[in-house]
Amino acid sequence: MKARKSQRGKSAHPPLVILIALSALVLLSVIGLDYIGWKNGEKSYLFSALVGKKKVALSEESLEDTVLKSLASYKMSSDSIQQYRDKKDILHLMVDFPSQKYRELEFYLEKEFKKTNTLILEKEEQQGEEKNYYLWRVEGKKKQRMIILFSCKKKELIGEDLFGKKDKNKVAIIIDDMGNSLEAIKDICSIKIPLTVSILPFSPLALETAQIAHRNGLEVMLHLPLESVNDNEENHIEGIIHSRMSKEEIIETVKTNLDQIPYIKGVNNHMGSKITANEIFMSIILECLKTRNLFFVDSRTTTRSVAYKIAQKLKIPSVNRHVFLDGEISEDYIKRKMIELFRKAQKNGIAVGICHPTKMTLKVLKENFHLVEKFNLEPVFVSQIIQ
Repeated sequence: MKARKSQRGKSAHPPLVILIALSALVLLSVIGLDYIGWKNGEKSYLFSALVGKKKVALSEESLEDTVLKSLASYKMSSDSIQQYRDKKDILHLMVDFPSQKYRELEFYLEKEFKKTNTLILEKEEQQGEEKNYYLWRVEGKKKQRMIILFSCKKKELIGEDLFGKKDKNKVAIIIDDMGNSLEAIKDICSIKIPLTVSILPFSPLALETAQIAHRNGLEVMLHLPLESVNDNEENHIEGIIHSRMSKEEIIETVKTNLDQIPYIKGVNNHMGSKITANEIFMSIILECLKTRNLFFVDSRTTTRSVAYKIAQKLKIPSVNRHVFLDGEISEDYIKRKMIELFRKAQKNGIAVGICHPTKMTLKVLKENFHLVEKFNLEPVFVSQIIQ
């Protein structure tokens, strides 16, 4: 009887291990049901609390904060930024700063906006007499909208010194397609004005032309051949960069062309309506120029060119061509175009013209260049007006 009683008493208390296992099972069940409820959008005690804390920690930055923080990081002073909200509660920012800084700021903001998924919906540009205006419409998360107006003072080339004397506006002329005639370079040197000569690589007299130009105090550039959209013979000249080339081939071709000509300070494109409209190709080419501290002039053989914009983003000193002087080889036409170039320089502070070493062009240039005095202009090398 005692033995039987002892066994009944022992079975009335389950082992500790079983209790722990049952407790763990209940706890897991509770956590599982809480998770299922949370996933289904029902009330949850554990997971709602955890996620709620996480959301507070990762609170989203407003579009206003994103933009103002980006401008502050770029060291834009608060005095240069004005803001107001319209009736639709859209924030308007007006940012005032020098024009030559715009391309650099544009590249910086685009990069910063990408990090926060801020979209640039639209850009508009308007050239004014004293200022350039750039209007951006941007959108942040949750469809937040903002309008930014960049008001950019043009480069002050017309400012007065302490004695009230005005600085002269500047005009530069580049003569392309050099390297085929010694007579042409001798005629150019005889004009006795600061001219920039741009020499084709692999032209028969490229080296001699560069040496004569340098000895006579002229500025030397490489006239870099780039593929055009037109299928013509020039698309097959030696040293040209084609769209079918690999990155390595483009880099090697640019280096080879640069090595053909001594004394070069910069580069402009020969043809190139296909290449200059392509951001990838131009980025590769311009990076090569940057490693050699060369400036770049976009000859603007197409209105679709992105070359100048990319050069500015890469902080390469650069400028656009403003007028082609000899699209027609006639005395009246070339003279009219020279006057157009001088008027642009008078109005905008700077202007760049491009022409070619034909006998007619050089004759008109020599006989009419004195008109710079009438327009109160200073003739300079193109390197003196790059931005």
